[in-house]
Amino acid sequence: QRDDGAAGGGGGGGGGGGSAVHFPVRLMVIAIGEGSIEAGTQPKLLHRLELIRRKVPKEHQSAIELPAESAAAELRLRLFVANSEDAKAAQEYVAANKEQRPVPLVILAHALPIAVSYDARALDVSDANVVDCLRKQAKTRAVKLLKELLTSPAVGMTLRVLRGHEGALAPAALLEASLMEHAIAFVGGNRYISFPARNRNSDAASAGASGAGLFSAGSAFRRLDSLAAAADGGGG
Repeated sequence: QRDDGAAGGGGGGGGGGGSAVHFPVRLMVIAIGEGSIEAGTQPKLLHRLELIRRKVPKEHQSAIELPAESAAAELRLRLFVANSEDAKAAQEYVAANKEQRPVPLVILAHALPIAVSYDARALDVSDANVVDCLRKQAKTRAVKLLKELLTSPAVGMTLRVLRGHEGALAPAALLEASLMEHAIAFVGGNRYISFPARNRNSDAASAGASGAGLFSAGSAFRRLDSLAAAADGGGG
C-alpha cells in the first residue's frame, strides 16, 4: 500500500504513542516551464507530457513573490509518486532533452521523501481510500513547503530558473539542501520530512508547531474524524 518500502513504524521521534506509525511517499515535484515539448517526441510520451502540462489542479496553481523579482510569478505544479508512470515520463523526456532551453517541465524535487504519521488503531492502510487520503495530504504539505522555500532569499530562486531557461534540473539543485533541512532520520538511516496526519477538528494536529515551520516531527497524533475532510490536497 505504501509508495516505497523505506519507512514503516515510528522513527526519529515521529508522532507520539506506541500506535503511531508512518506512511512514506517519495514525490516528484514538477513546475510547468516556458518551453514547448520537442516535436520529435514519441507520440505516446508526447500525449502523456501534454496532459501533465495541461491538467494542473487548481490547488496547485498560485502566484508567489520571488525575492529577486519585482512582480509576482505564476506557479503551476504537478506532483507524482516518484515511481509512477507520469514521473517516469517526465524523467525520460528530461534525460533525452538535456540541452533544451527553455524546457517545458522543470524539476523542483526528484523524489521528495515525506512521511505522514498516523494512528494504526484508527486507520487501515490496506484501504485504498485511506492511502489516497494520506498521499493527498503529503502532496499538500509538499506544496506548502516548496512555496515557503521558493520565496526565501536564502534559496535564491529566480524567475529565469523557475521557468526553465537554465534547464530542467537547475531548480532541484537550488532547493535540495533547503528541503532536506526539514527531514529527520528514521530507523534504518532514511531521512523523511515528517508531519502528523490532519485532523479536521484540531488545528494543532494539522499545523504542528507552526513556529518551527510547516512540519513537526514530535507532534502527537490526533485521531482522524473525517478522512474525506482530511484529504485537503488534490491530485497530481
